Amino acid sequence: MVSDGTVFAGYTIDRLLGRGGMGSVYLARHPRLPRWTALKVLNQELFSDSEIRARFEREADLVAQLDHPNIVTVFDRGLEGDQLWISMQYVDGVDASMLNPQTLPPDRAVQIIGETAAALDYAHRAGVLHRDVKPANILLARSDSQERVYLTDFGIARLRDDSGHLTETGSFTATLAYAAPEQLTGAPLDHRADQYSLACTLYSLLTGAAPYEAPSPAAVITGHLQSPPPPISPRRGGLSPALDAVMNRALAKRPADRFDTCGEFVEATQRAMRTSTGARPIVRPTSGAHVIATPPVQPVRPSTPQHPTPFRPPVVPQRAPQPQQRVQPSQPAWVAPQRTGQPIPVQQFAPPPRPVVPQRRTNWGAAIALYVGLLLAVGLLAALIAMLAS
Repeated sequence: MVSDGTVFAGYTIDRLLGRGGMGSVYLARHPRLPRWTALKVLNQELFSDSEIRARFEREADLVAQLDHPNIVTVFDRGLEGDQLWISMQYVDGVDASMLNPQTLPPDRAVQIIGETAAALDYAHRAGVLHRDVKPANILLARSDSQERVYLTDFGIARLRDDSGHLTETGSFTATLAYAAPEQLTGAPLDHRADQYSLACTLYSLLTGAAPYEAPSPAAVITGHLQSPPPPISPRRGGLSPALDAVMNRALAKRPADRFDTCGEFVEATQRAMRTSTGARPIVRPTSGAHVIATPPVQPVRPSTPQHPTPFRPPVVPQRAPQPQQRVQPSQPAWVAPQRTGQPIPVQQFAPPPRPVVPQRRTNWGAAIALYVGLLLAVGLLAALIAMLAS
């Protein structure tokens, strides 16, 4: 370790910021510029390992090619004695692993993942795979107005088309809890391996544990390779069940079943969060007002029976039509004005036709038969009287 206050490679060491498996990171003052720098120094005992030494140098070379607001900038690298060092942008803040999932709002967790996804998609377009995405490698800068997210530690990153990568067959360098299945089996990698690790990171930020967290490494590996993704909505109250389907796709065993980019994964997550139907805790207003819970509306039962009697209109007795009598108005009646704008008296028009009154028909056949019958009766009566008289 480098002592505080000493000068190393021209940089004045202020204090130790953190230690990792490959080296230590110090806060140092730039030798010529008035700014603070994060100085990453390779552990001295690892200098003799040619693979680790080459990986350390390649981190600076790869990140130096990336220029993105969400990626920590690399300024310089060099050799001091038998120790390699990298000078990087200093981010005054904490890493995402220090956040408390119990108090971290889900929207803020998605915002952190969203900015990290933008950095990863940019690196992927440049042909760089990070291969170690996890909460500890996401830095959150303190700001008075807005939080700034940085992706850091490209220590095991490599070019996507690099067939002669440094990691030997059978060795593993990524963080086990966030590693994609293809990393564990040594299969060819592409940008969707980082997407898998990003989904594990979101799972950890929302629940406080990685998806396949287990006591033994063998159980963790078995989870990544064989177990279905555990639903995230039961692990945290208020999360929509729609988020489970999004996480299932991002954590698919086959890379071809995942999202095409990290940005698409974040967009699907945001849509699932907006359509949340889960029961979220009620936020009481600070102004003193109270939230009144509205009971659910109960359906109103109809007052009529289920099988009502069919409606029959009332029978209106028919009245014989009466002849219409024309009533002479005391004043001239008026109709609507025509285009000329002048009213026209009703008397100028012909009166309406009288209603036709049906006439009774006379049954002439019956009358003639009655008349003939009377004549026959009279004739018979006359003949009878004549016979009696003779």
